[in-house]
Amino acid sequence: MGSYFAKLKSKQIVLIIGLSVFALYGNTLGHDFALDDAIVITDNEFTKKGFSGIWDQLTNDQFVGFYGTKKELVSGGRYRPLSMVMFNIEYALFGENPFISHLMNVLWYLLNALLLFLVLKHLLPKKWEENPWIPLSLLVTLIWVFHPIHTEVVANIKGRDEIMAFCGELLTLWFLLQWLEKKQIGQLLGMAGVFFLALLAKESAITWLAVFPLAIYYFKNEQLKRALPAFGLLLFVALVWLGIRYKIVGGGISDVADNLMNDPFLESTTAEKYATIMLTLGKYVKLLFFPHPLTYDYYPKHIPIVGWNNPMVILSAFLYLSMIGAAIVGFFKRNLYSFGILIFLITLSIASNLLFPIGAFMNERFIYVSSLGFCLILGHFLLFGLHEIVRHKQQFKTVFSLLTVIILSLYSLKTISRNLVWENNLTLATHDAKVSVNGAKSNVMAGGLLTEEALKANNPAERKRLLQESIFHLEQALRVYPDYIDALLLMGNAEWEMYRSVERAMPFYFKILSINPQNANAWRNILVVLEQTDKIDYKIKTYEELRIIDPQREMVYVNLGRAYGRGRNQLTKALDIFQKGLQRFPNSYELLSNSGTVYGLQKNYPAAITVLQKATSIRPNSSKAFIDLGLSYFYNGQLEEAKKAFDRAKELDPNLERNKLPV
Repeated sequence: MGSYFAKLKSKQIVLIIGLSVFALYGNTLGHDFALDDAIVITDNEFTKKGFSGIWDQLTNDQFVGFYGTKKELVSGGRYRPLSMVMFNIEYALFGENPFISHLMNVLWYLLNALLLFLVLKHLLPKKWEENPWIPLSLLVTLIWVFHPIHTEVVANIKGRDEIMAFCGELLTLWFLLQWLEKKQIGQLLGMAGVFFLALLAKESAITWLAVFPLAIYYFKNEQLKRALPAFGLLLFVALVWLGIRYKIVGGGISDVADNLMNDPFLESTTAEKYATIMLTLGKYVKLLFFPHPLTYDYYPKHIPIVGWNNPMVILSAFLYLSMIGAAIVGFFKRNLYSFGILIFLITLSIASNLLFPIGAFMNERFIYVSSLGFCLILGHFLLFGLHEIVRHKQQFKTVFSLLTVIILSLYSLKTISRNLVWENNLTLATHDAKVSVNGAKSNVMAGGLLTEEALKANNPAERKRLLQESIFHLEQALRVYPDYIDALLLMGNAEWEMYRSVERAMPFYFKILSINPQNANAWRNILVVLEQTDKIDYKIKTYEELRIIDPQREMVYVNLGRAYGRGRNQLTKALDIFQKGLQRFPNSYELLSNSGTVYGLQKNYPAAITVLQKATSIRPNSSKAFIDLGLSYFYNGQLEEAKKAFDRAKELDPNLERNKLPV
């Protein structure tokens, strides 16, 4: 294996990397949008403006186009306009086209790989590049390309921000190396420009202010002093970016979360928080060595809150102390293992929860760049560390080739199979809910999507099966987090669709109101479900309770009055409810119209005429309002006025059958 790769030319290397990328990620090209793609593309109003929305992306927090307003969802906000602008361009040229977006992600990933190889080739010592087996730069690049930890970034279109940021970071280092060699002003300006773009792609690029000097110190130490002006320029670029970012999204590090799904440490003590962070840091290392199982749901409570007496926390702390110690010792010797550890630690630091809350325990995408440190160490060990163990040339060649083939083969199998899970939201949620059994996020997503699938099913047995599976996942989510509003809402929906029982659905909606009395979705679903039941006593009792919870809901008065009038024929009680509603909502068409109906049934036509006149003034294009008004005039003996009202109704609705009207 080795001697062949050592003789490869640049075009052949590019071909190998390109074929590897498409062999690994070509199966994502037929996928739909999934997960956070809704936030940045399918449900983002700025993105759907195409070219005209680019300025909106550049001048707003990343979430504004999705929510319609600025929301303090994460500490410090999110300002990542570069990938958002790219999505705008794609949307303008190709519409809402997942194939194009997935293809772009794969191409950007290929660019990452090619840039990584190019930078490593010029950064690493020649003795490592000219060994008789394979250039270290190529081996490290292939390990990095094949590693399954990258699947979340590449298969999820939203991950473009990570890929573009890494491109900018690598290009910055490339321009820096070129400037140190040739000292041309264009290279210096190029370095500053691409670093600014990297920062616009994702904030984590700022950690490379530490990586750039380390790269020069470890591998180009003789040029370290000459590089100081370049480092100063990069710092200036970062300060300019920080100023722009502060002006647009604000600044400061704060805990803005108000529920467990935005702050996984909400229910933990300070000691438990940092013990759990240490546990997650250990999981990152585990996933680099053994990337299985993978999941998008590292939210509560897939990772448990633990204390410092947990054996895995102690092991993780020992591991990181050892890594830091090895990095310090290796720093003075300038060995590659030390550099790899420092890249991993520095680039992960910003997403570690140690500096500020990130809203999740961890995510695989957070070590997309950090994995470079691991790949450097593994590649160097296979080529040179292993040689210290297996000194016989032929035996080393066999062992090296066998280990490399096994690693890359296992990586490729895991990458390709994991990509299949990202086909769409349903496959992702139902698969990962089985991995993150205690993960509320994946279970609630699976439950909601399964209910949607059930509503599409024509086969009653299939519909029932899907609803049962939905309820199972939602019960899992509520077991983990009983106050999870999304889970409660979807559980109410699933129970209603499964059993058509208001008694089963309503408690979940009422639980939401006990947490947030103004939750619009809960109110909407309550009104929809109540109006579909024929259990008048339950309906009236529930509306009376709702009137106490929030007396400022117009439709509660409307529906409660109708229940008394239509359901119990208690016209006086119905009218009383309508009148109480009109005291709060004097211009309510529904309350006025229903009051008119009750007055008419009571043969109090003058009162009916009064409220219906006001109803027609509020909704002058309603033919029904004019019909009701005409009937009140007719039965009150005002035939001329009745005719005018009926004529107006006919104008508004030409299909109205005139012979059904009394005049």
